[in-house]
Amino acid sequence: MTDARMIGVDWGTTSFRAALMDRDGAILDHGSGRDGLLSVTDRDFETVLERAIGRWDPSCGLPVIASGMVTSRTGWVETPYLACPAGPDDLAGALTALTTARGRHIAFVTGLSYRNPDGAPDVMRGEETQIAGLGLAGLRLAVMPGTHSKWVRIADGRITAFRSAMTGDAFAALKDHTVLKLTTADWTPSPTAFAAGVAIGAAEGGAGLLGKLFRQRAGSLMGDFPASETAERLSGLMIGTEIAEARSFAPDVDGPVVIVGGEALAARYGAALDVLGIAHETAPASAAFAGQFRIATAAGLV
Repeated sequence: MTDARMIGVDWGTTSFRAALMDRDGAILDHGSGRDGLLSVTDRDFETVLERAIGRWDPSCGLPVIASGMVTSRTGWVETPYLACPAGPDDLAGALTALTTARGRHIAFVTGLSYRNPDGAPDVMRGEETQIAGLGLAGLRLAVMPGTHSKWVRIADGRITAFRSAMTGDAFAALKDHTVLKLTTADWTPSPTAFAAGVAIGAAEGGAGLLGKLFRQRAGSLMGDFPASETAERLSGLMIGTEIAEARSFAPDVDGPVVIVGGEALAARYGAALDVLGIAHETAPASAAFAGQFRIATAAGLV
């Protein structure tokens, strides 16, 4: 493709996405698969990469920019975290370059770190590139649902603070490895049960999670709701708690919350925000590639 100018790679722990882009950042072609970091054997990252993008650029002439967990301790090249506040220009200045054995030039986007006012640390890898792709003006708040959800405070496109929540991890552990598994085996989708869980989780500013969790078990035993609703109620409870905590994290931010993530999780978080009367909008699925293009442009790679 003669219009191609760069290749973007979004490489996570369990997933892999790549996009071929033109001089304006438009996606000419794309691909995805399950070639996440955990599937790479003998640290042969180059072979996995070439299998995915070699057809686009067999001569290795296009610049490649990669982001995500590929720069983590278990990734291809570990890069040091860049401290907040940071935006596309800062990320461009912190790129780590690598030339592969085949002669392909790769620039790795590093992750960000943040120290809360009490000194407690937080980190992200990959989400910073998605935020860079949104080009948000003014003061905004974004939520990035996932195994480890992120709530991100953004000022004129720069990340000034963020908070992580192990919501997805905790939900999976509670559902499958605690007493709650006795009533979550048969999961019946129920927007009403989910909404009830959200309201309970968000009550009292999100406080009292441990007690609320046990009451999910007790409610099932007492016949307050069918056992098949427990998983939906648990999901709502966890997300409602997360949202309530996040509201105290950035009380100065007005405007709709921007949801950045996969379609299914974005819809679930959108439903939870609706329950709580919080305005929201959903970012495009291509945000990571848009961010890679913005960072590459700032670095003079395209």
